[in-house]
Amino acid sequence: ATPLVTGLSVAAAALGGKYLIRAYNAYKVRPSCMRQFYEGGFKPVMNRREAALILGV
Repeated sequence: ATPLVTGLSVAAAALGGKYLIRAYNAYKVRPSCMRQFYEGGFKPVMNRREAALILGV
C-alpha cells in the first residue's frame, strides 16, 4: 500500500508541476494590458498638453 500511495503522490506532483509551468509560460507570453499613466498632477485650467496626456495621443 505504501509504494502505491508514494507513486500516486509523485504522479500528482509531476502533473501539478507540469500545469504550473504551462500556466506560468502563458502568463509570461501574454501582452501587457496595463498602460503607463501620467503620474504628475494637472493644473487648474486644462491646456493642450494636459488634454493630450489624458487622451493618450
